[in-house]
Amino acid sequence: MFSKNLQYNLLSLINITISFVFIIFLGRKFGAGESTDIYFLSITIVGYLGILAQCVWGAMSPYYIRLKVEDSLLADKLYSVLLNNVILISLAEIILYFLVTNNFRVISPEKKEFLDVFIYYLVLQSIILFNKALLNLEKHFAVFYLVDIFITTINLIVLLFFSKGDIVIIAYSTIIAAILAVIWQLYLVFFRLNYRYRLSISQKEMPRIYRNSIKMNIGLLLYGFKDIILVTVFTSFGSGVYSLFNYANKFSVALFQITNAPIVNIYVARLNEVVANKKFHEIKRLRRDVLVQTVLLLVIGFTVLYFILPYILGLFFKGKFSFEEIKEIQRIFSYMAVFYFVWAISIPYSRAISIFKLFNYYLLVNFIFFTLICSAYLVFKIYSLSYVDMLLLFSFAQFANLIFYVIKNRQFLNKKEESSALLVQR
Repeated sequence: MFSKNLQYNLLSLINITISFVFIIFLGRKFGAGESTDIYFLSITIVGYLGILAQCVWGAMSPYYIRLKVEDSLLADKLYSVLLNNVILISLAEIILYFLVTNNFRVISPEKKEFLDVFIYYLVLQSIILFNKALLNLEKHFAVFYLVDIFITTINLIVLLFFSKGDIVIIAYSTIIAAILAVIWQLYLVFFRLNYRYRLSISQKEMPRIYRNSIKMNIGLLLYGFKDIILVTVFTSFGSGVYSLFNYANKFSVALFQITNAPIVNIYVARLNEVVANKKFHEIKRLRRDVLVQTVLLLVIGFTVLYFILPYILGLFFKGKFSFEEIKEIQRIFSYMAVFYFVWAISIPYSRAISIFKLFNYYLLVNFIFFTLICSAYLVFKIYSLSYVDMLLLFSFAQFANLIFYVIKNRQFLNKKEESSALLVQR
């Protein structure tokens, strides 16, 4: 397992490196201003809308694994049914976007020009995420990173050689690259896994998958609302401040993904198998291995990166950011590190909650998180807090999530151990 983790950590590192090169040249070309604000804002909006498309498949993994064991043909059909639903939901969202933005001024004309193109990435992103989830369950772990590497590489080439000061061209390049990535993923599904496409939108398991996916993704919508609040908070401090936050966040996310994503992807696939085969006694060992690796890598990574960050920014951006802006990015990064560290510890517990099919509890926890961050925003407005104060409050809300997930995991596994003990006695 550790050897495999190293391989996927390397792929994750390549992915993050290319992403960094892209945002470096994005910063060199556009600085921290209106253009970069538009780009980062559009990424946030499309990412948030993409959660709605996950409402049809987010809880599919335990059902899919069970079908793979019991009836592989039904698992095959389930893929086509969910894929068709993902496409329909995404297209409906795009239509709704144009109905709203063409009749109401919810965003500025400058942002709408970019988003009117970039919004089509929504359907492609939704398909890519769904295919990543399925291929991850089929142990094609590398696809998770190779798709992102390809899309970012295309965007980087366009930015370097074809962009003439117009950020909209990045929207077009993202869509073209995503189309090619989807074609490759579908090739793997239909030719490597030998699935057969079916023009169907329903199957026996669908009501349960829908019901649990909606619970799960309403939870994600509630949790993801933090990104919308952060947009509101940082844009209220003037043009370019949201870009400073995004550059600090990119470094945090980069380190988080390099150290955490490969480990968690393998953990999720193995945890699904363990639960499907009812080997609950193995869960604590799996989780312990994940937490030890994650904590060790994050502590070292965040500490080192904090101290070298000003030198990296000064070297990369060469005068596009002032000394004050660089120090501010470093300060924001330190607060984001706290948030991501707490989040990383909670992930093995939160993923287990969905695999245990405890979707009502998952929804409850995220509703509590939503309530906490909305309360934090009210405090921010009433007392005119700084944006770093908001980041601290967000970390507190994330810590509350961790406590709730740990408690429920222990309760669930204790019940399973008690049930197993009773069976042995009988």
